Amino acid sequence: CESAGTAFAITERMNQLAARLAQDHRELDTILRCLAQDAEAPCAGVLESTWDGFERRLIRHMQAEEQFLLPLVEASNPVEVARTLQEHAQIRDLIAELGVAIELHAVRASDIYRLIDLLRTHAKHEDEALYQLAGDKASVAVEHGIFAALKAALHLGPSGHAEPLSGAQARARS
Repeated sequence: CESAGTAFAITERMNQLAARLAQDHRELDTILRCLAQDAEAPCAGVLESTWDGFERRLIRHMQAEEQFLLPLVEASNPVEVARTLQEHAQIRDLIAELGVAIELHAVRASDIYRLIDLLRTHAKHEDEALYQLAGDKASVAVEHGIFAALKAALHLGPSGHAEPLSGAQARARS
């Protein structure tokens, strides 16, 4: 039956999209744990390097969600979209605050743990709700756009050009 094949393809695409985004959450969480370790026993430049890579990757992750996923569910689930955007704003505010503290060498591990708690709660909600809602409506083009954005976030430096992974990023990928 052709409709069963189409339904299977859509479900498979949804599962792949949700799985890739959930994987990105797990990788970001691993880098966060490295940040907490770096904040507790700072070595010159290590925390800053880890933070720079993490911050860029997290911002790109949120941008990909906002560009590709949220428009898919906005009409049918405006409350979900509003919640996600509000949480993204809260996350951006906290990472801006932490970025300044890191630059001033004034960050505390407890500050990093506050970000970890916020991101874990946010990721759990996205994994359980947003990704399922968006995955149901995602096209192949949307899926490829998200995958490309997440892949680019792994390799782009502050200038927007490819650069080697930081120590924490390498630890997170191994």
